[in-house]
Amino acid sequence: MRRRVSLVIAASAASLTIPVIASPAAAYEAASSCYSQQPGGVVIPDGGRAIGSWNWASATSLTSVHLEAKDLRADGYSSAVRLMTKQRDGSTRAWTWRKNTQGSGTTKAWDTSAADHEGIEYAWVQGGLFNGSTLIGYCNGPSRSNPD
Repeated sequence: MRRRVSLVIAASAASLTIPVIASPAAAYEAASSCYSQQPGGVVIPDGGRAIGSWNWASATSLTSVHLEAKDLRADGYSSAVRLMTKQRDGSTRAWTWRKNTQGSGTTKAWDTSAADHEGIEYAWVQGGLFNGSTLIGYCNGPSRSNPD
């Protein structure tokens, strides 16, 4: 009987260590978002929204990058999103714009990754408001620091 109780206790203790071991990975997750702005810096909360999330993989790469551009207003403009990163030397890298041209009430999403041999110290999303191919307004989500 004692042996069975010892095995149950050991199994219970082992099951508790799994979440403890897995929890540091959660610290590597990051997210950023912002609402679109028109020229002059006027925020339009119901116009569009840029959303991004990612996992820090190393000092030079992001994995599971998920970007969304939400178009929330029938204004003829397209909402867009892109990843922004700050390299270790302080320079900023603007990644490719991803546009949602499907119209009001839609969300378009992209899954990708990012790697920069110069290093990635910070990352954030930038939202854009486009009139055709012309950028007419933008916003920056909060930057997130690389824990590596």
